[in-house]
Amino acid sequence: MTNSRAETLNNTLTLVLAGGQGERLYPLTRNRSKPSVSFGGIYRIIDFTLSNCLNSGLRKIYVLVQYQSHTLDRHIKHGWNIFSIEIDEFVHSLPPQHTLSQSWYLGTADAIYQNVYLLNIHRPQKVLLLSGDHIYKMDYLPMLELHETHDADVTVAAVETDLAEASRYGVIQVDSQRAIIGFQEKPSDPNPVPGKPDRALCNMGVYVFNTDALVRAVMLDAKNDKSSHDFGRDVLPKLVQEGSRIFAFTFHDGEEARYWRDIGTLDSYYEASMDLVKVSPQFNLYDTQWPLRTYLRQFPL
Repeated sequence: MTNSRAETLNNTLTLVLAGGQGERLYPLTRNRSKPSVSFGGIYRIIDFTLSNCLNSGLRKIYVLVQYQSHTLDRHIKHGWNIFSIEIDEFVHSLPPQHTLSQSWYLGTADAIYQNVYLLNIHRPQKVLLLSGDHIYKMDYLPMLELHETHDADVTVAAVETDLAEASRYGVIQVDSQRAIIGFQEKPSDPNPVPGKPDRALCNMGVYVFNTDALVRAVMLDAKNDKSSHDFGRDVLPKLVQEGSRIFAFTFHDGEEARYWRDIGTLDSYYEASMDLVKVSPQFNLYDTQWPLRTYLRQFPL
């Protein structure tokens, strides 16, 4: 039996991975991390992920920072200090604590491994892992509910992409029930979606884990010297091999794939920026049904 909406949200801890250096976005990342780069005028890239959390009803959020984190810390403090700590609501930025390791974050899985003590403090039933450097609007509640319905260990958000473009991303292989049976990392010959030979399912970097499954997975990965400590490359393929219950949540609106962009290069940053100035943009900054929040400095008009 699934939980009520309030129980589902209250029993979920959100961890936003926001330590990326963003070398391919240089010089935009010369003095700041990739999630704190400006986008769409007044916004920072991380505002889109945090606005998704806010609009989805998620109120327990840690932002894991690392590279050039000062501007990101300041932005979160000034623009996102909106929750009530008295009722256990928060958005906190958190640099590496060097509790389980003396190194910096070595990958997405290692970032969670080094902060696994947070799970012992909060003891959530589920952990929502997000990337702080993608542009999209997504209500995370349906994904959390699907995770509960399938009694899954892990649920992975995926977006349908043209097969010709899929080699730029991690590609998910699914069966007819949308159970994940394999991963391909930036493949030259991507596997198509069953029944859709011209489309592929691309990994969005949005994951729901049962807490015990997450702890076990990152602990085992940390012991593997040959691992790159990345969820898409190492942790999730290993869980598939072990027979864990992993399902794909397709990010779509009816028959159409929803807007999602990983702006990891200057070209993709430019293309996404140009998407905003179309006559009828697919990604609308003026959507009153899904408000976007940021920090507005007090300048003269």
